[in-house]
Amino acid sequence: MGRFLRVLAMALGLGTGLLSSASAAEIVTLRWFGHAFFLVTSAQGVRVALDPFTDIGYPMPEVAADVVTVSHEHGDHNGADGLAGAPEILRGLKAGGADWNSISYRMKDVRIVALPAYHDDVQGRRLGLNSIFIVEAGGLRLAHLSDIGHTLSEATLTAMGRIDVLLIPVGGKFSIDGRQAKEIMTRLSPRITIPIHYKTPVTADWPIEDESEFLAGLNNVRRLDTLTVSLTPGTLPTEPEVWVMRYR
Repeated sequence: MGRFLRVLAMALGLGTGLLSSASAAEIVTLRWFGHAFFLVTSAQGVRVALDPFTDIGYPMPEVAADVVTVSHEHGDHNGADGLAGAPEILRGLKAGGADWNSISYRMKDVRIVALPAYHDDVQGRRLGLNSIFIVEAGGLRLAHLSDIGHTLSEATLTAMGRIDVLLIPVGGKFSIDGRQAKEIMTRLSPRITIPIHYKTPVTADWPIEDESEFLAGLNNVRRLDTLTVSLTPGTLPTEPEVWVMRYR
């Protein structure tokens, strides 16, 4: 717990100044490739790949990136070497996975901060550590929770601040389940929530659940017939919505 609080305190000190000033409202695009792999592209063309997978069954896209975030070193999240170009790789965990890296990074109109988290609900003793990455571009703040395995403390909520777009696992087993994801979504109150890390036809034999538990009882769900969405602060929904995206 001491390491967690130390890294969180550093992230809070760095992140507040780094992420508090909104950029000009410019279009940011978000592309989902399945599982936890997204590509964020800023108005100035900075391409940020979030948790690219290795060969886990999803179509392996040809993606070029300028920056890659790796929340932890499991093969369904650490496929940075498979991307084109020579991207800067921001690894949330130090070598060996026993501690978090302190990350405060900027490239052109993109700002990135990492916050400490756990892969389970016993402070990493079962599945290890995890990292939350917060990306700001075009006045939007996006949080990728990756394989978080626990609900969020007040300290973490404070460090995260305002979140416009939340990418949150809902499949359970290796991360939080749909019920826990709803709790986090309610506490953060993002304008858009996109479920990730759930069972699809590609991962039909994985011991995780699909998105149905998370979506049950929600009246604000949109199933998008698209692989990519374009966002600006002015075009965010006026009321919080859940967007279920296509990966192919």
